[in-house]
Amino acid sequence: MVDMRHPEGRHGGEKRMELRGLAAIMLCLVLLISFVSMPFSALAETLTVGTAVQVTGTGGDGLNVRSSAATLGTVVGAEKDGARGVILEGPVAGGTFIWWRVQWKSGVMGWSVDTYLKVAVPSPIPSAPTALGATAGIESVVLSWSLPEETGTAPIIAWRIYRDRHTAPSTLVATLNVGDQGFNTHTWTDGPMLVGGRSYWYAVSAVNANGASDLCTGVQVIPQAAPMPPGVFFLPPELDFGGEQTSLVLTLQNAGSTPVTFVITPGASWLVGVSPTTVTLPVSGSQRINVAVQRTGMPAGTYESLVRITCPTGSINIPAQMRVGMIQGVDVSRWQSSDQAGNPLNWASVHQVGFQFAFVKATEGLTITDPFLNVLVPGARSAGLLAGVYHICWPADNPAAAEAAYFLQAAGQYITPGFLTPVLDIEPRYNIHGVAMVHWIDEWASVVRAAKGVNPVIYCSASVAADLHNADPTIDGRYHLWLAGYALAAQPNTGGWGSWAFWQYTDTGTVPGIEGHNVDLDWFNGNEQSLAQYVIGGVTPASYTLLPTVIGNGLLSIEPQTKSYPAGSTVTVTAKPAAGWEFTGWSGGITGTANPLALTMDANKSFLATFKKSVDPNQHIITLSVGSKVAHLDGQLVTLDTPPVIVSGRTLVPLRPIIEGLGGVITWVPETRSVEVVFNGTTLLLQIGNHSAVVDGKEVILDVPAAIMNGRTMLPVRFVSEHLGADVQWAPVTKTVTITVSTTTASGGASTPQ
Repeated sequence: MVDMRHPEGRHGGEKRMELRGLAAIMLCLVLLISFVSMPFSALAETLTVGTAVQVTGTGGDGLNVRSSAATLGTVVGAEKDGARGVILEGPVAGGTFIWWRVQWKSGVMGWSVDTYLKVAVPSPIPSAPTALGATAGIESVVLSWSLPEETGTAPIIAWRIYRDRHTAPSTLVATLNVGDQGFNTHTWTDGPMLVGGRSYWYAVSAVNANGASDLCTGVQVIPQAAPMPPGVFFLPPELDFGGEQTSLVLTLQNAGSTPVTFVITPGASWLVGVSPTTVTLPVSGSQRINVAVQRTGMPAGTYESLVRITCPTGSINIPAQMRVGMIQGVDVSRWQSSDQAGNPLNWASVHQVGFQFAFVKATEGLTITDPFLNVLVPGARSAGLLAGVYHICWPADNPAAAEAAYFLQAAGQYITPGFLTPVLDIEPRYNIHGVAMVHWIDEWASVVRAAKGVNPVIYCSASVAADLHNADPTIDGRYHLWLAGYALAAQPNTGGWGSWAFWQYTDTGTVPGIEGHNVDLDWFNGNEQSLAQYVIGGVTPASYTLLPTVIGNGLLSIEPQTKSYPAGSTVTVTAKPAAGWEFTGWSGGITGTANPLALTMDANKSFLATFKKSVDPNQHIITLSVGSKVAHLDGQLVTLDTPPVIVSGRTLVPLRPIIEGLGGVITWVPETRSVEVVFNGTTLLLQIGNHSAVVDGKEVILDVPAAIMNGRTMLPVRFVSEHLGADVQWAPVTKTVTITVSTTTASGGASTPQ
């Protein structure tokens, strides 16, 4: 039998037969609701003040916009076919034409003849919203929008901008009034405290002078990037304050070629301590930043914010998340099986990614037993998860005592010490209401209690919880509540109950080990000690956590890799340096240089693995920036006579001080107006203004020739560097060239100046 679930919540991942709307994931823009105090009046069929209009029929010539209602008025602009605007004044007769004063979307305002004006066709709501991707450095968006479909008869005096982390944005974040920046251009910048990879939804409404408002159309969102300098690293990429953690370490490292100064700012009041708040990192330097959180007095829930890190050339927002009194679990049934032959899912993978409990469907009504009950429950326990079972009731069809007996017969072995408290699942399709439903629950629970000595948890949606509480306000004193509700919120709607124990917050989760199926995901409202109170007959075995941090460029291999480890278990940690780096040792909770290292989990452990760059005396890094006379050679400042420039898409630089600093030779040949470069056994000959160059006696074609600027010879940096065996990287935002080159000699050279 297929269970048709209530839209507020559904249990056990049962197959759905109802159609659901598309789940919007990683979208920054959805226009699904209107913010309407009273709707704008419908567009008039004829032109009048307040009408939204568009240009038509000019044949591509465009419509003149004049300073006055006359053909002798100064032309202040022209609008092409399709251009939109709003009539502010008119009609005025002038010569043989009728004139209207229009505020055009382009920002131009003036008088035009009505011959080429028509009532605007409403703009469609976009069908492909812009996505805010998870690119590091995206921290703000530029919002733009069109006029609403209906504008009424009074001028627009304000734009209201709404933003939320869900698809029905209702939080007012900004109001643009007449005269404010962006009012006439219909643009607004949101940030800089957004987090790349997070979902944000926007809506914009217009307000006219009569107080009416309507939703705008054609909204677009353009993410803005503010990248960090090359070679800057942050670990970890996200701060996750799980369990009872009150502080974490954020490590900054500068593997670039120049010193960098950072300012670190917390983004929420619960991020109570950041130390230090200002750091200057030398080349190859690193710094540990302590980030502390406030847990005391915070209601249970998930809190999201960020730690903002800025430097002179860019910035980045590090996501921060704190869970107060919440542990994650899953609930499953046959519908999560990866096949139908006894190998339903990989519980070890589920446990390794941090899930600590699982509820499994046992029975339904008087005739349905989940065919995987006796595979799923033992599998979850053997992998280290706390496991329990639930029964879906049919109160409208069956007596409570009969259903309880059927549940005990099929799943009684899982209502014994070591298992989680059993659950009664109340689905709207099958239940009765009010006092009758409360009595049914009490009778079912009394049979289970008499047989097993435990009181069940009640699973239901918020509306069912409210119905039960209205019928009997004392019910929340007899049963713990497991709520099903999928609205994005810090806390679920309890329907009037004083508290909640479990919260099924989504039915479309993705979990490693449960491949190819949506999974119900749940929070427990408490810590490990509180969850132990739901274990029949005893407390869960002790477990410990491992918190590694890396300084430098390298990886850690941790076997096995999971969020918690049983007391006494062994974990093997291996440091793996990246190419060009070496491992130097452990610090923090463990010390020494042994690699790999075997750890016995007898407590929570945090430690630091340090990698440093391998010293290669023959490798050099040069950085140059367009427009700057300051270059860097191996971290040392080099002053240029003339700054690099861009010509025809190629960067020209005065390479003499760089080549000479690396031991090469540059010679100016005045007779042929040529430059000879000798470096690492290679000889280049470039002639001023000539698109041909000679490399070790062979002719090579140049995109851009060498040139003389301000009395200095400027050479195409990529051509010269790559033909001398160097690697060249271009950063378009900062217009910086980074050259990495290995020298075979460093004897110093003599050059002829130019």
